[in-house]
Amino acid sequence: MKKTNEVHDFSFHHLIRGIILVGFMLLLFKLLLTNNISLLIAPKMLRFIYFTLFVLLILGVLLIIRGTSGQKHSYHCDCDGEHSYPTSIGKSLFLYLLFIIPITTGFLFANNVLDSSVAMNRTIKLGSSSQDTNQIKIVKNNKKLEKTNSTSDTNKTSFNTDTKNNLDNQPEPLTIKEYDKLINDMLQTKKININDQLYVPMMTIIQDNLPSMIGKTVSTKGFVYREKNFMHNQIIVARFGISCCVADATVYGIMARGNVATLPKDKWVQVTGTIEQTQYDGGTIPTINIKQISKIAAPKQPYVFDVGIKIE
Repeated sequence: MKKTNEVHDFSFHHLIRGIILVGFMLLLFKLLLTNNISLLIAPKMLRFIYFTLFVLLILGVLLIIRGTSGQKHSYHCDCDGEHSYPTSIGKSLFLYLLFIIPITTGFLFANNVLDSSVAMNRTIKLGSSSQDTNQIKIVKNNKKLEKTNSTSDTNKTSFNTDTKNNLDNQPEPLTIKEYDKLINDMLQTKKININDQLYVPMMTIIQDNLPSMIGKTVSTKGFVYREKNFMHNQIIVARFGISCCVADATVYGIMARGNVATLPKDKWVQVTGTIEQTQYDGGTIPTINIKQISKIAAPKQPYVFDVGIKIE
C-alpha cells in the first residue's frame, strides 16, 4: 500500500470548499425562506433539508477556519490509489466552477413550475383499463394517502382542509375505512368537487368506478395540456403529482371537451361539467363535457401529492 505524508499549504482549497458549502446552505435557506422549496420537494422531506442546512453550515465554517488559519496541513493517504488536490489553476477553476455555477444560478434565476414541456415527455394518467386498475390497487396498498376531514350531502361532496397549512405539512394518510367512506360519498353525490388535498384518490375513484360516475357534475382545476392528436375542442386539465420531489413527478389529468380552442397551453383553468366516457389510446377513460370554464391564477402550491392508503 502506498502512503504519503507530505506537508503542503492547502489553505486556498479549504477556503473555497468551505465557501461552496456555505453557499449551498444559503441557497437552501433562501428556498425555505421564500417557500420555493415546496416547488422542488414534498413537505415530508423538509426535515432532511433542515438537517442538511445544519451539516453544511458546520462543515463550511470548519473549512473556512482551517483555510484562514495560515497553517500548513499534512496530507495522508493509506489506500492504493492517489488522491490529491488540483495542482494547477485551470484544474482548480474547472473543478470548483462545477459547484459555484449551480449556486449562482440558484440565486439569480427564478424557480420554474413544471409545465407542458415536461408533461409531453411523461405518461399522463387519464384513465384505467382492467390491467391499470389492478396496478392502481397495488399502489393503494403500498403508498400513503392524505388524510382530511370529509362531509357530504345529497348534492355535493366537499372536503374542508387548511390549504395554507397543507403547503408546509403533508397530511397524514387515510385509513382504509376513510378511503371507503370517500368512495361511498362520491358514488352517492351528484356533484363532485375535486380538491387539491384529495386530488389523486378522487381521480382514481372516478376512473375505477367510471360507469357509476357518468352523468355526475364534476369541478376540477389544472393547467391546459394538449396531445398532438387532440381535436380543437379537446384538452387535458392536468396536475403534477409528486411523492418525494419533482424528479419523480407524475402527470395526472382528465380530458375535457368544449369551447377550448383558444386556450393557450399551460393556462390554469377551473372546469365544471358532466362526466362522460370516451375511448382514447385503446382504453376507456373519463372525460368532462364542459358546462363552465374560467381562467384562474396558478395556485401557490401547483402540485398535488401522490401518496396512497395507510394499511393498519
